[in-house]
Amino acid sequence: MKKKWISMLLAGAMIMSLSACGNGGNSDKAEDDTSEEKVTLNVLFNDTDENVEAEMEYVMDHISEVLPNVDVKLEMVSGDAETYETKVRTMISAGGDGIDVWWERGGSWATPILESGSALALDDYLEESGYWDKVIPSADNAKADDGHMYGVPFEDISYEIVLYNKAIFEEYGLKTPQTVSELYSVVETLAATDIVPISVGAKDGWPAAMMVEGFAYSVDPECTEKIVNGAASFTDEAYTQAAEVVKNLMDKGAFSENVALTGIDEALPLFESGKAAMMVNGSWAVASCAEKMGEDFGYFYFPVINDSDTDSYGKNVAGGVKQNSGMMVYAGTEHPDEAAALCEAIAELRCQYVYETNGNPFTVYKADTMGWTYNGDFAEPVAQLASDMQSFEYSFGLIQDVMPTAAATSGIQDATSKFMTNDDGYTINDYLSDMDKAVQEE
Repeated sequence: MKKKWISMLLAGAMIMSLSACGNGGNSDKAEDDTSEEKVTLNVLFNDTDENVEAEMEYVMDHISEVLPNVDVKLEMVSGDAETYETKVRTMISAGGDGIDVWWERGGSWATPILESGSALALDDYLEESGYWDKVIPSADNAKADDGHMYGVPFEDISYEIVLYNKAIFEEYGLKTPQTVSELYSVVETLAATDIVPISVGAKDGWPAAMMVEGFAYSVDPECTEKIVNGAASFTDEAYTQAAEVVKNLMDKGAFSENVALTGIDEALPLFESGKAAMMVNGSWAVASCAEKMGEDFGYFYFPVINDSDTDSYGKNVAGGVKQNSGMMVYAGTEHPDEAAALCEAIAELRCQYVYETNGNPFTVYKADTMGWTYNGDFAEPVAQLASDMQSFEYSFGLIQDVMPTAAATSGIQDATSKFMTNDDGYTINDYLSDMDKAVQEE
C-alpha cells in the first residue's frame, strides 16, 4: 500500500514550550514568544458525553500556557463514532479546510485516512520532543503497520480482565482461578446456586468476542495480531481452544439464561448488584466498580487454558493503546510543526486532568515522570492494575478495536453473538470460519 509521506522540520521553540508544560522558563524567551505572530489551528473532537466536555474544557483553559503562539479553534462534534468519523473524512476529502488536528479513534476507523495519505507521520517530532521517555511501553502499539506513528494517544488504556465479587467467592470458599480447569470448578459450584457465575454482554458481540480472545491469549499471545496481519486464522489452535472453553462454559451453565440477548447495559448491573459472581469486561470498569462495591470488588486475569502455562498467567494481556489512535495532523496543514506540538499538548493535558482531577491512573503517560499528583487514595484494585500495567510482557489491541475494517469488526461481533446462543446447529468450526470470513470484509 503506497502512502505519501510529508517531511517536517521541527520547531525548537515549540518543543521547548511543550516540554515546559506551562512552567514558565526564561522570561526573556517568554517575551520573545509572545511577540511572534500567532498561528491558528482548527481542532476537531467528538463530543461523546459530559466527561469529554469537562476534559476538553480543561485542555482549552491551559493550552495557551503550553503553546502561547497557537490560537486553537476547537469544534466539538456531537454524535456517534460513525457520524463523527464521516465528518472528518468529508472535511479531508473537501481539501482539509477547517481541520488541522483531530481526534482519531484508531483501529479500522483510521484505515481510509492512512490509505489516502491524509495523516502526517509524527515520528521525528515525537522523537525530538522526548515523547518516548514519558510514556509506558505499550504506547508503541499506536504505530501503524508501516512502523510510523500517526496519532498521539490519550484515551484511557484498557485491558481484558475478569471482574469478581470477593464476598461471593468467600461465601462459597472459592479462590480466583489461574487455570481453566480451576475456572470450571468455580463455575460448577456457583451454577448450583441462584447466582449467575459469569455475566457477559453477549448481545453486543464485542464483550463475548473479547472473552474468547482472553482465553486464546494463553495459547498464543500474538494470535490476534497474527490474524490482523494475515499470518494466522481464527481456525488455528489458539482461537479453536478458546472457543472450546467458552462452549464448555455455556454447557456448564456459566452464563445467564438467554445470554445472547443480554447487552452490556444489563450485564454490568447484574454483576454490580451481586446477582453475578464474575463478569467479563475491560479494565475501564475497575474504578467505578471499586467505588460502587467497595471491598467486595476485585479482578483477575483470564485463566490459562493449559495447566502447564500457569507461569504465564497475567503476563500477556490483550488491550493497551489502540493502533493509529489519538490526535492526528492533517497532512496538508500549513503549520505541521505547530500542529504536531498541539497534538502532544492536548494528549498530555487531557491525561493530566483525568489523573489529577478524576484519580484515573490508566493513561499512556508515566505519572511519576510527568510530576502529576493525585490528592487522594486510589482504591486498591485501581492501584494494583495501574502497577500491573507497567510490566505486562505483551499486549495488542482489543479484538474489537484492531480489525482491518469496520465491516470486519461488525462481522466478528455478529458471529460471536450467534455463537453465544449455544445452538448445536452452529458449531465451533462454523463460528471460527465466519470469523475468518469477517476479517476479509471490505
